[in-house]
Amino acid sequence: MIRFVRFMLMVVALVGLCRTGIQAQEAGAGQKPPDAQTRPDAQAQAKDTQAKPADAKTPELTAAQKAFNAIAEEKDAQKRIPLYEKFIEDNPKEGMLVSLARSEIQRSTLATLKSSSAKYLDIVKKEIDSAKSGTSPTQLPSTYSRFASTLLTAGVLLDEAENFARQSVSLLDEQKYIESQKEMDRRAAESFAKRATNPTPAPATPPPTGATGISIRTVNGAPTVQPMPPRPAAASTPTPRPPTPPRARTDEELRSSFKSMRAANLATLGRVLMKRSKTAEGEKVLKEAYAAKPPAATMAAIAKVLAESAKKAGDTTAQFEYLTVLALSGRITADEQKDFEALYRKSHNDSLGGLEAMLDGRYARENPRFAVTPANRKPARNQRAVLAENFTGSG
Repeated sequence: MIRFVRFMLMVVALVGLCRTGIQAQEAGAGQKPPDAQTRPDAQAQAKDTQAKPADAKTPELTAAQKAFNAIAEEKDAQKRIPLYEKFIEDNPKEGMLVSLARSEIQRSTLATLKSSSAKYLDIVKKEIDSAKSGTSPTQLPSTYSRFASTLLTAGVLLDEAENFARQSVSLLDEQKYIESQKEMDRRAAESFAKRATNPTPAPATPPPTGATGISIRTVNGAPTVQPMPPRPAAASTPTPRPPTPPRARTDEELRSSFKSMRAANLATLGRVLMKRSKTAEGEKVLKEAYAAKPPAATMAAIAKVLAESAKKAGDTTAQFEYLTVLALSGRITADEQKDFEALYRKSHNDSLGGLEAMLDGRYARENPRFAVTPANRKPARNQRAVLAENFTGSG
């Protein structure tokens, strides 16, 4: 009996537990989880937040930014360069904008340089090709030297200038030069002989007066021409002078002429090398040209570079020598004159006494007087003007 009662109590308890679980499941099925109830509202709120920011306003451009942007309205990149330069000048503290402006200036300038360099080198190539087809052995070296000197003066394309200068030296051939010059002298003699055999008769009437030429002057950096005033009519037709027969140059004269031409080309090469910081080779080339004693203008150009180089090296003896050459050429600058006088003082008890006498003596030694043959013509009154010019160092 007791066992039966215990069994019934266990059955009743199990049935009660099962019923309680079923009610709990039914109650849960009729409700939505909290997340499910709130998620749509959260998503909608997020969308509203993204679509409608809380009163956010775009900041206005500063005056400097407006000025910077206005430059971009100019379509020509080259015309924008001065505008950017003006912007940098007016807004030096606008760090990022100043950097951008400088970058644009460099980019536009390099673009111009690239296109203009290519165009210039194309012009050079055409002239060089034309010189290659010439018959004179000096035409091509002279063309190379001319372009090298032009680029050196401008201070651009120095790598090309060095190449041209080297070509101008390596292509020179003394024997071919002498032969071509002798042929030129021979043709000149033949032409003179033909004219002497069949002289051109003098005109019956003097040529009409009028503009005899043009004068050239520079306006705004560009050359302009103007006709020269008419020549006054002559009172009488002057008797023409007898033609002077050409003189054939000797081998020694031709070799000296070739030597001067080569020294000039070497001087250009040496100056280009010095400009490109190839000091050792540049000095060697310039000293070779200097030893050849080229014409005064070339000598002065060489001495100027070597004097500066000697000054940097502390070689006062060489510096004084080159400055002396500059002083004699009349091409010495004020600063070079100060250095020249200071070096002279050091070796002359801080005195300039005897400096002019030293220069006069050296000039007389290096520039011997040339023979002058007096004219035998009888003076006759005419309308010609007499012009005398004197240039120091021109002898």
